[in-house]
Amino acid sequence: MRPLSLKWRLSLLVTLVVAVVVGAVSATAYVRIRRTYLGHIDRMLTIMGNALATKVDPPRPSTDLEAEARHITRSPWKGTGTHFRIWTAGRPDDLAAGGAEAGKKAAFLWDLPAERRPSPGQAVFFDVQDKKKHYRLLWKCLSGDGGDTHIVIAHPSSYEHRRLDEVLATLLLAGGGLILATAVLGTWLVRLGIRPIRQVTDRLSRLGAEDLGEERLGDLAVPRELEPFAQAVERLLERLDAALEQQKQFASDAAHELRTPLSVARSTLELTASQPRVTDDTRAAVEEALGDLDRMDRLIAQLLTLARIDRTRGMPEPVAIRLDAMLHELAAEYHALAAGEGGAVTAGDLAPCVVQANEKMLGLVFRNLLDNALAYGPAGGTVRMDLAYGPGACCTATVRDEGGGLPPDALPHLFDRFYRVESSRNRGTGGSGLGLAIAREVVRRHGGDIWATSSPETQTTLHVRLPCTGEAGDGPEE
Repeated sequence: MRPLSLKWRLSLLVTLVVAVVVGAVSATAYVRIRRTYLGHIDRMLTIMGNALATKVDPPRPSTDLEAEARHITRSPWKGTGTHFRIWTAGRPDDLAAGGAEAGKKAAFLWDLPAERRPSPGQAVFFDVQDKKKHYRLLWKCLSGDGGDTHIVIAHPSSYEHRRLDEVLATLLLAGGGLILATAVLGTWLVRLGIRPIRQVTDRLSRLGAEDLGEERLGDLAVPRELEPFAQAVERLLERLDAALEQQKQFASDAAHELRTPLSVARSTLELTASQPRVTDDTRAAVEEALGDLDRMDRLIAQLLTLARIDRTRGMPEPVAIRLDAMLHELAAEYHALAAGEGGAVTAGDLAPCVVQANEKMLGLVFRNLLDNALAYGPAGGTVRMDLAYGPGACCTATVRDEGGGLPPDALPHLFDRFYRVESSRNRGTGGSGLGLAIAREVVRRHGGDIWATSSPETQTTLHVRLPCTGEAGDGPEE
């Protein structure tokens, strides 16, 4: 399971902290409000309990005590009934019991929770619920010579509990809304806070090898805490650019240095093959060596081409080119080459369009694609070239051969330098793995894209998409 992103972890942390604070504040507020609501009842019960305690000692007849207790516990609020019960521990009969109104008794006064029982000389307050009514109780214990005397007074508190339920609902609603708002606002603020990281990431994802030495992150509004991160990234890009430049310079220098010894070797081999006393076996070996030198010459030429492309920014000397006419001419040129081996190169549907490009380099792209199709397609097969508009202000050219079966995991790497699909390509064909890499670099510098698709045992298609500056009025000339 993947860990949560930094954005969500920070958002959850902020929300959790706010939830804890809101919960603590709400709980404190509820306790204080509850104490306020029930405090006036407790004060009234305390006054009643103290008054009854003075009537119990010395003992009085039950009828007199009950009448006095009913008088003392009469509530000042109209419509409320206060109940009482007075008894001595160990005696079967109560000293007095009833309500403020004669004849009314509360059964729950005879079923009190044992854990609430006070010690002698103490008084406790607690709540009970009888059916749907709430009561606030005072339980007071008096010690005496005849045993412990208990006084219980119950006053209705349903109104107070309804108000407390409303307060609780309000606190829950307000607290929940605040937590939800904090979650939404916190997520937005966290996202705003880590925007510089996302901007650096987006900037880096668009970088190409040619941009490493020029990329600077100073224009981004990076917080002070992230400045060391941005500076470290800039230094890393500088080191990468220096390493790539050294690699490119090495390839260019090596290609230049190899041309002279290869030329000398070619001259020596050709002179040897021209001698009349050379045997047939020696001449065959010399011809094979000359073929290897031809492949090395092509490899060196491709390395030098890549070196020149790497040193340029964009594409030099762009001109308006009829792409359909270029493809039509290349199809005719390569058809003559393929026909000698029983194959064919055809121009299919070529939509007339104009592109801004360097004519020589763009021609090199399609020559490399055609060379690739003829070299690795089936012998005697047909290569077809098409050109269509779209998507948007672009045109897409395709070069399709009749060979297929490229593994899907190889398609993204076909345009990497020196990449070869070993299952279908061997060094005997003369391929170096640089032709498609050159094509990709040129297409990218024209603001386009290139990719490949392959169907098993059916066909392989190379796609080139370029910005199209307009449609041509006439088709290609025959």
